[in-house]
Amino acid sequence: MIILDHTAVLALCRGHRLLSGLAVVEVDDPYQRAHVPALCLVAATLELPGVVAHVGALPGLEFLPLDFAGAAAVEQTVAAGLGWTYGHAVYAAAASAVEGQVLTATPEVYDGTGVWAVDIGKP
Repeated sequence: MIILDHTAVLALCRGHRLLSGLAVVEVDDPYQRAHVPALCLVAATLELPGVVAHVGALPGLEFLPLDFAGAAAVEQTVAAGLGWTYGHAVYAAAASAVEGQVLTATPEVYDGTGVWAVDIGKP
């Protein structure tokens, strides 16, 4: 599963070519779509107002809600020292039925989390 954290969502909104390609192509297989965890979407829109409306219109993205189990997992992750803006991406990658990979501009943040972080570079 491909997961975009808030840094990847921001890069997408700022014109990152690879992410733009993922976001505009709709595929039938949900595991081949890019997934955006709800808290990552919130974090991105706090930094760049209008993000929600922009990415919500893109056909290649799936949005992951945060349920009780997810909120509890994010709480534990944050208590362990990871910023809240990354917590839902870590949970989404760990809870994925297939190996989740988080696309991010800050892969070093995921060190020690057990998450496969893929550096997207700069837009």
